[in-house]
Amino acid sequence: MKDRNEIRISQCLIVKDEEKNIERALSWGKSVMWEQIVIDTGSTDQTMELARKLGAKVFDLEWPEDFAAAKNYAIDQAQGDWIVFLDADEYMAETDAKKLPDIFAQLSGQDLDGVAAMLYNLDDDGRIFSFCSHLRFFRNSIDIRYRRRIHEQLVSLSGRELRILDGTGELSIFHTGYQGSVSVKKKKSGRNRKMLQKEIEEHPQDPELLGYMGDECLDDGELKEAEQCYRTAIEYMPGELKEYDQRNAATFTKLLMVLTEKEDTDPNEIRKVYGQAVRAFPKEGDFDYMAGRFFAAHGQPMDGMMYLENALDKLERHGCTNRALFLAGNLGDAYDLLAKCCYETGELQKCVQYAVEHLKYERYEMKPLFWLLKALFHGRMTASGKIDEDENAAVKAFLTKLYDLSSLKDRLFVIKAAQKAGCDSFAEYMTGCFFSPEERRSLGL
Repeated sequence: MKDRNEIRISQCLIVKDEEKNIERALSWGKSVMWEQIVIDTGSTDQTMELARKLGAKVFDLEWPEDFAAAKNYAIDQAQGDWIVFLDADEYMAETDAKKLPDIFAQLSGQDLDGVAAMLYNLDDDGRIFSFCSHLRFFRNSIDIRYRRRIHEQLVSLSGRELRILDGTGELSIFHTGYQGSVSVKKKKSGRNRKMLQKEIEEHPQDPELLGYMGDECLDDGELKEAEQCYRTAIEYMPGELKEYDQRNAATFTKLLMVLTEKEDTDPNEIRKVYGQAVRAFPKEGDFDYMAGRFFAAHGQPMDGMMYLENALDKLERHGCTNRALFLAGNLGDAYDLLAKCCYETGELQKCVQYAVEHLKYERYEMKPLFWLLKALFHGRMTASGKIDEDENAAVKAFLTKLYDLSSLKDRLFVIKAAQKAGCDSFAEYMTGCFFSPEERRSLGL
């Protein structure tokens, strides 16, 4: 095993007009990098000048309309033992970056090609909305290069399967590329679609490429075209798929999503696609989540409840690493739909349970509190349409576990939810408990 100080790490970047990101991109790991290589593909801003000032080796490359070609050009310039290949809109925490020399040193005598890390996608507010593993750290070997113009992948040129260490528990990458203006995203989408079309022309039966094209169509609002791409991709999928095949699993999920959005989808078609998907990926909770959304929205709450509970069960048992990305990112929606379905099927205790689960981490969401109040007061109306004061007091006491009723914001939120849920008697009770007649008039209560 080599000493960590003997490990030479080459950081590689492909950039164009990244002056807003380049300083962070070259700073997060500078203390552990032996060299930093920047391939500029036509910047018209200050990207190249900033990169040089930060000490990077900058190379100018005419954009080849091919991400794999550009990345392979960067690898050809690298002289280190290991390569770290992140995009300009990605970064690591400094504490994680400092782990890299030790990890690579430990692997120096082992027959491994790379290390996978967890990549977290951040929204405009800097919150994580999805995550999956990515291979961004690999040996500098003449046998390891990228393939595909777009949605490029690392492969062995000799045809063998790469040997990858799972480092997702120790190494994290943060991706900000989903942030920013709509116009920039549309521009990138158009560029990506052209490259993807060329790949499909050369490989017309590649299910992964067809799935990616379906995504492009879906993002552009072309639902009919997206559905056709996904169905064709499924036709060309091999008989056996790997458990963590994110791309092909996503194709099933997105097809179910498209079918859910259509007004005339036959419920039996949802069940058919769901059955195909589960046979291929039995641990994937997103299929159940999408099916549950469909049945919850189409007046079949019993089926909706069954699928949504299956989704949560799979999430608990199998986690969300490289699976259940939609479910994990929309957990509140799943709980809300379950509360709705449980209420509509008379499963009031379950309705309360799921509503409370959502409110535990998002207490100012209206939907879960709406269903919680409807369930708590279901069947408790008197002949006069009123709720007994003891019942109101009991619900108020229950809500103190979720809300600080000494807070004006919390009191008003609970009252508004009660009014929306049709629990007017409780709303009046809460108003009387906390507000004088003058305050009620000024607040419009």
